[in-house]
Amino acid sequence: MFSYRTPGFNIKLNTRKLSIFFTAVYVLSLIPMLVLGFYDFPSADDFSMALEARQYFAANGGFFGTLIASLQKSWLVYSHYEGYFFSIILTCICPSVFGEQFYFITPFMTLGMLTFGVCYFFDALFVRVWHLDKDLSNVVRMLTLIMMVQCLNGAGTRVEAFYWYSGAVNYTFTFGMAFFWVGLLLRTVYDTDERSRKRKFFWSCFWGFFMGGANYLSALELGIISFLLIIILIMVKMGRFRLEGTDDFGKRIAGFMLIPAVFNLIGFSFSCFGPGNSNRFAETTQMSPVKAVFISLYNTFDMLVNDMTRWEMILIFVMLIPIFWKMAEGMKTRLEHPVLFTLFAYLLVSSNMTPPIFATANIDAGRLRALAFMEYVFMMTMVVFYLTVVARQHFAAGNVEGGNKKTVLLSSAQSMIIVCLVAALVIGSGLCVIPEHGYYSCTSALFDIVSGDASTYKQENEERLNVLRDSSVTNAGLTEHSVHPEMLFYMDITPDSSEWINQATATYYGKDEVVLLPKE
Repeated sequence: MFSYRTPGFNIKLNTRKLSIFFTAVYVLSLIPMLVLGFYDFPSADDFSMALEARQYFAANGGFFGTLIASLQKSWLVYSHYEGYFFSIILTCICPSVFGEQFYFITPFMTLGMLTFGVCYFFDALFVRVWHLDKDLSNVVRMLTLIMMVQCLNGAGTRVEAFYWYSGAVNYTFTFGMAFFWVGLLLRTVYDTDERSRKRKFFWSCFWGFFMGGANYLSALELGIISFLLIIILIMVKMGRFRLEGTDDFGKRIAGFMLIPAVFNLIGFSFSCFGPGNSNRFAETTQMSPVKAVFISLYNTFDMLVNDMTRWEMILIFVMLIPIFWKMAEGMKTRLEHPVLFTLFAYLLVSSNMTPPIFATANIDAGRLRALAFMEYVFMMTMVVFYLTVVARQHFAAGNVEGGNKKTVLLSSAQSMIIVCLVAALVIGSGLCVIPEHGYYSCTSALFDIVSGDASTYKQENEERLNVLRDSSVTNAGLTEHSVHPEMLFYMDITPDSSEWINQATATYYGKDEVVLLPKE
């Protein structure tokens, strides 16, 4: 056989620079999405849910009075139609209440809270609890967010997840808050400052109750986490489990963590047994609870793994392996139940789908599929982390270092894997984006802006506003949009003035009726 040498790969990536690189990639990917928000416009439930607040502001002005009007509408909806009270409060105070020009805030709110929540949680778990490398922890959260936001695919998912306020604030925004709340629980026990812990304990109780009234997908998951937290704390009290990695004050305050968990379960109970749910159930087709659970288990694989998992996600999950391998050097806690944790992750993702399947016998809405997808991405990241750490602790048990050692460089092999995978992502993404401009969320936003579709959509909405604001027009005919940008267009009125969306739009703008006219 031939004997030859190939050039050696001696680059060792600096973890700080790697962290800055992926942070820059994520931030840059958000810029066109946030710019696109300035072309956004309210629709559908934005008009019905925020009606009373809009009417009050139009007649009286004033922020606090408008806020009170939105709370009154929230109570009305909770009493007669829906149970998830916190989400109702958020949807009733739509930014367009104060003027359609403020609707651009929607993607800033949703993407901002999602980013903050995920970053806060990973910092609490990896840095505060396990004392792992900060830079590598940041790499993990940036890659996770890139997958959640940019790899989201499927008809209607992006607009409902980020741009349609009533869907985005109800699901994506509160999903980000769920990460924040769990991070609060962790930091209450593991932060080093006692005053900070006490403040976080208070806020964990406060937000625990309200997060119980978030959308049922997030609320059910948090309810499961609260129940498990109560069981764990009871086992710690009995001496069956041991709390590690915190000081004496942290161990004392951990005994009080039952309180925010109970607050969360109380809020969830208020949501589940809200008086409006009976009316909502009368209008929908329910599925038996047992069947809903089994359908959820099937959909986790069929919809998320089979339909929504794309090649770039697989490459990123593979890229996380050498990063987690390096992070495991500082892992003092041994992880010993990989099968059990993987099963737990699958079941938790499945529980995310159960509420809509039980209530409506489907999970067709884009906002529901978007939330299930983001939860799936997060739990897959945690499974890869868990399995990698278990492998490292099993095969390299003698080389596990303490958590105080600062990680500076990745090994040549680890660096080579990451560089090759990044190169594959760049090349593969180019090959996908060229024929399909909307392959990623950021490229879809960028294409709509550059092509002029976003500006056309905005101009046509401004022309509609001129008609809707004209007090001399009682029966408004609105011309059909000539463009339907994927990230902005959710739902439009119809030629039938009796449709609910037509009636909601007409009432919102004080018209007798509103109808859709065909394009000329």
